[in-house]
Amino acid sequence: MRVCYIAHMTILEKFNAYAEALPPERRREIDDLLASLMESDSPESDLTPDELAELDRRVADPNAEYADPKDIADIFGTTFRD
Repeated sequence: MRVCYIAHMTILEKFNAYAEALPPERRREIDDLLASLMESDSPESDLTPDELAELDRRVADPNAEYADPKDIADIFGTTFRD
């Protein structure tokens, strides 16, 4: 009977059941991740017209300067190359 119910659950219902079974520490980590995801998807996180203009200006710069890959690796602890 439970298998039949699970087959008809939405992905959110399945996720909720999964999350409720997690240990409290892991559930807090998931809570933080979901809060961050929801915040990034909110209209308040959209770029302002001035920020979009600045982004366009930087992308269009034919003489753009980039950080040294070693500096990036030092900051993030890894490189971003395959």
